[in-house]
Amino acid sequence: MRATLTSQHVSERVGHGQDLSAPGTSNWGRRFVKLAILCFCVMASFALTMAVPFVARLEPRIQRVFASTQLGYLLLALVIILTVGCLLLRNAEIAVAIFYVIGFFKGDARFESTPVDLTVAVAVLMILAIVMRLAFTDQELKLPRAFLWYLPILFLMFMSLSYTPSLSAGLDKTLRFVFLTLLGAIAPFVLVNSRVKIERFLMTLVIGAILMSINSFFMLGGEGRLVAPSGDTNALGFSAGLALIVIWTLWFPKLSLMRRILFYPLIGVLAVALVGSGGRLANVATAVCLGLSILFCKRLIVDFGIIAGGGIAALPFVNIPAASLQYLASLTRPHDAFGTRTDLMQFGLQTFLEHPLFGVGIQGYRYVTPNPLTYNFPHNLLLELGAELGAFAVISFLLLAFCSFRELFRLLREYNPHYFALERTVLSLLVLGCLDVSVSGELNNDRLFFFLLSLPFVLRQFTSEEMARESLRADPSQYTEAHEVPLFANPY
Repeated sequence: MRATLTSQHVSERVGHGQDLSAPGTSNWGRRFVKLAILCFCVMASFALTMAVPFVARLEPRIQRVFASTQLGYLLLALVIILTVGCLLLRNAEIAVAIFYVIGFFKGDARFESTPVDLTVAVAVLMILAIVMRLAFTDQELKLPRAFLWYLPILFLMFMSLSYTPSLSAGLDKTLRFVFLTLLGAIAPFVLVNSRVKIERFLMTLVIGAILMSINSFFMLGGEGRLVAPSGDTNALGFSAGLALIVIWTLWFPKLSLMRRILFYPLIGVLAVALVGSGGRLANVATAVCLGLSILFCKRLIVDFGIIAGGGIAALPFVNIPAASLQYLASLTRPHDAFGTRTDLMQFGLQTFLEHPLFGVGIQGYRYVTPNPLTYNFPHNLLLELGAELGAFAVISFLLLAFCSFRELFRLLREYNPHYFALERTVLSLLVLGCLDVSVSGELNNDRLFFFLLSLPFVLRQFTSEEMARESLRADPSQYTEAHEVPLFANPY
């Protein structure tokens, strides 16, 4: 497995031709590896502790499946699972996209009989794909230095286990962050590390959103708001908004008007799901991001006029539930728009001010509230970090987000025409994600946001590699400098 920890050489033109493989640097590298192994062993021990009850719950499910299914069907299902698994390993960027949308489907009653958690199953596929690429190819894991800001958050999580009100709940949340949320943040550097792979990843998200939207149409004309298969209205609104942004910002600028018109039915399907979900933040955030895309590409004003006119004309015939329209109408009354989330955020702020340094412990927010079932998290990522882990975690997260946005703005300023549309799309998605975590944020539910924070660094890496290849054609002597990049590399 290749993971370059230090550069082997420094270019003669940069300084004095210093060799970083000196004894001091080598000793530092060995200490870093030992520390990493120790941390891995600690996390593995926690994972093993949780795996025992998980296997105990899994065993009776498997026994019921074998008892109620004929052997022929089991063999056929095994062949299908292996085939799909191999295809996802080969095209791992699709598995990464499924990792983020599967949670919106698995809550459906039709998936209750699955013997394993589908999110965990896809996560295992992602880990296997990462290991295979690092072990059997020349691919390297190159993380930006900004990822060092994850370390204070991790340290505070493990430290807070000593004083959190519920050790089991805190341990569960910590391990989910380490093995699921951070997996989503690291995966793009290995599995979604080219323009084609990012576009394929986004296309999979769009397909998932369209399927969710079509599934929700059976609720049109009913009393309740449209929901995703999992029963979550926010998930449907966020997914539909994300898909609209990808189509509008990434695909439309490349197409002529006649070809863009072919996508109007999909736009209509997603727009109905977005409005029908009644998600106030999703509708506002999507409108903001679509407005940004019009600023980037002025000719989309024509599409906006056509779609807005058609949507207004078709609205009386769509039978969007009255509850959805009432929820959206509350946007005209700002004091009512947040509903119970106002109390949740206020209690989160109060808890943070009472415990400003180290918080009440990971997953401790719900156990210091008046009602742990209703007041489960403050619906704001910064307030959640502050209330549970303290000010240092908030500062670390803000610095991480700042580094991500700074890198993206640098890429936009450099203007690479081959990647400009993709970079604008990432900017719009980051804006959508920031608005989402500010009103509906939860540390382990917003894994996609941590993925999006990684994308500017991934864009920097493969655009820099492309420029290095171009310069290599002109000057082959630059091969060494272009290919030796540290693990925590400064991408600038």
